[in-house]
Amino acid sequence: MTNPLAQIYAQDAYTRNTNVTGSLGTAFKLMKGLQYKLNLAGNYVHTNSYTHTPAYATYWNADGTADSKFSQSYTSLSESRAENFNYTIDNLLTYNGSWKKHNFDVLLGTSWMREFYRKNSISSGVNDLGAPTVKTYNGEGVVGSNQLNSALLSFFGRLNYDYNNKYLLSLSLRRDESSKFAKGHRVGYFPSASVGWNIHSEPWFDTELLSKLKVRASYGELGANFIDPYTFLNLAYGPVPAIFGSSRQYGYVTRFAQQNLTWETSISSNAAIELGILDNMLTFTAEYFIKRNNNLLAPLEPLPSSGQTITINKGNLPVYNSASVENKGLEFSLEFRKKWDDFTLNFQTNLTYMKNKVLALGEGVQPIRGELMSSNFNDRPTITKEGLPIGSFWGYKVVGISDQGDFLYQAKDGTAKLAKQLKEDDKQVIGNPTPDFIFGYNLNLNYKNWDFTAFFQGVAGNEIFNAKKYDLYFNYNLNSPVDALNSWTPTNRNTKLPIAKTDNYNGGNALPSTFYIEDGSYLRLKNVQIGYTFPETLLKKIGGLRSLRIYGSAQNLFTLTNYSLYDPEVSSNALFNKGIDGLEAQAPAINARVYNMGLKLTF
Repeated sequence: MTNPLAQIYAQDAYTRNTNVTGSLGTAFKLMKGLQYKLNLAGNYVHTNSYTHTPAYATYWNADGTADSKFSQSYTSLSESRAENFNYTIDNLLTYNGSWKKHNFDVLLGTSWMREFYRKNSISSGVNDLGAPTVKTYNGEGVVGSNQLNSALLSFFGRLNYDYNNKYLLSLSLRRDESSKFAKGHRVGYFPSASVGWNIHSEPWFDTELLSKLKVRASYGELGANFIDPYTFLNLAYGPVPAIFGSSRQYGYVTRFAQQNLTWETSISSNAAIELGILDNMLTFTAEYFIKRNNNLLAPLEPLPSSGQTITINKGNLPVYNSASVENKGLEFSLEFRKKWDDFTLNFQTNLTYMKNKVLALGEGVQPIRGELMSSNFNDRPTITKEGLPIGSFWGYKVVGISDQGDFLYQAKDGTAKLAKQLKEDDKQVIGNPTPDFIFGYNLNLNYKNWDFTAFFQGVAGNEIFNAKKYDLYFNYNLNSPVDALNSWTPTNRNTKLPIAKTDNYNGGNALPSTFYIEDGSYLRLKNVQIGYTFPETLLKKIGGLRSLRIYGSAQNLFTLTNYSLYDPEVSSNALFNKGIDGLEAQAPAINARVYNMGLKLTF
């Protein structure tokens, strides 16, 4: 293995960030109930990254020469500088008024947001700096640059109305215009409306048991433009295609223009009932919701007929308005509040049941496959197509082990076959990364000057594709866990691990299958804290001290799960690779256990 300590001690590396942020707000009262607000906010970040690596070796051959796989034979240097600047200007006009039992709250506003990013880098590449003491570079190296510039202009209005706090109405409309889309596709209109009825405010509603009864419903649309700027332009790497004498130079088209890209739209609708019992000591909310994302903006592998390929594209896949996805379900929340003399209890819990389904793919979009598990494992473990949850795990079902120690997979016709006998049609859905249930519990206790809080969270009904098992059991260039010794042998047939052979490294028994699927359910104590606030009578003896509190807390204190790897809370920024743990392209997100002690003073 490459020696990680050698890299740490040999390299001289740093990243320096300078961050300046600020905001300013002012308000002017124009007349009774009418007010103008101006909000300004901005952020500037400058980053300088530097890595200097002198030549080093950590492993030598029998003849005394350094092994090139475990050493660096030359002194290298790379350096980059980047700046990121964004600012927002909001102009808001608000009016609050009432007439008899009619109450109005009106908002009109505009918002202007600008984002700018620029980065330049230089690297010596494979060129030797000449000596380990040389720490600057001005020769012919590898130069890189990138610049992004975008703006968003918004106009919006909102009306909130209620009659005697019984009948509630809210209407809003946004007009957003983004420079990330081509002209003719930049503007999106997003309306919303909601209504509510406080039944408990009616004169005929008279019961001591129910202190609150409210029904409400809403409909709303939101736009998303979470893509890089210039996706509507062709992108090419120089030099520009040209022929000078006998010297031929080429440019590379890395992304063709997507002229018709437009806003991704999220459409949400819901209906709910809210109950309060015994002066709201116990409150309960039940809500049914449907959320649809239309024209989903996603990076997709282009069809061969487009002229683009992954190799030419260098991983920067073009963005398409693709799938239409639906999430619908039920959400419940319950809260109990009670005070007994010096003791106060507040307990909150919520539970969400949700189903996810792809309603349609974009025009000309084939079923979408996720990332490769490994450069040596030429298959993709997820698929997104109509009628299935987004990013469903897609592969073969393992049904046993053959007499030669190889996995047996279930074929489409129901028979058991070896890997080399399988066809693409034999694949099936083998798991779902989307949980059926998402839940949380929050407990707050106060006794005199003591306070205690605990927050639990968890999910149930989802699976994890443990892609790390490929390296653990089939990548024999790496270290393996102890239970790999339980692999199949002629004398060890009572096992779930196939025979250990080098063919697995290039495929073999390592096809995407139920072998990688694990239960992703978990319950985690996300945060717990206990504190003590010193009484004022004691603080009066300490001049100038108004309050004093000490506390201790812990994050991610324990997790209850059947998942075998580091952390069941698997996350991914890749839209079609949710719930995959151990992809080469992403490091596992591990929630560290953190302990804090604190002291809060107020003078």
